[in-house]
Amino acid sequence: MKDWIPFFQSLIWPVVVLALAFKFRAGLGRLIEAINSRVEGGDSFEAGASGIKLGPSSPQTPVGVEPQPGAQPVPQVPPPLAEPAEAPPDAAPSVHLVHSAQRDSAVDRNGYLYFRLRIALEGDTDSDLDRVDKVVYHLHPTFRDPDRVVTNRSTGFELTTAAWGTFNLTADVYVKGSSEPTRLERYLNF
Repeated sequence: MKDWIPFFQSLIWPVVVLALAFKFRAGLGRLIEAINSRVEGGDSFEAGASGIKLGPSSPQTPVGVEPQPGAQPVPQVPPPLAEPAEAPPDAAPSVHLVHSAQRDSAVDRNGYLYFRLRIALEGDTDSDLDRVDKVVYHLHPTFRDPDRVVTNRSTGFELTTAAWGTFNLTADVYVKGSSEPTRLERYLNF
């Protein structure tokens, strides 16, 4: 009996494959027909250890009169976009905070490496900044005078200072004609 075991082991896989092929014979028949029709149509076909690969279908043969050189169809050009509507005068201005940092060893203290910071307000248009009355910057609480008021429109409400670590900055933007400020936030990384 020991001599028959390798024979049965080698026979089991062909039997399983034949049983599955018999069970799914309708689907396999459709698959074989589809592969056959594509190969007859000129597609490539590969079967190997990595699987079965069917090549792309051949391009369709053009029907009709061949166009003359330079007689390409003109693409339809979409209509131009409408000009953006001007924001109502009572709408909040479209502004955001920007910053830059530059290493400055001249202000290093107590083993901390300091950076010169430039923080400013930018608007989508000049009229957005023209509507701003003042900006109150709220620096990290470890700063001397952490709440700083800037009213100079010509510099973009710029604040310059020095810092040794990154932090979240908030700024209250006061718009002319409005009593409530708009709160902006920016993570200062350098």
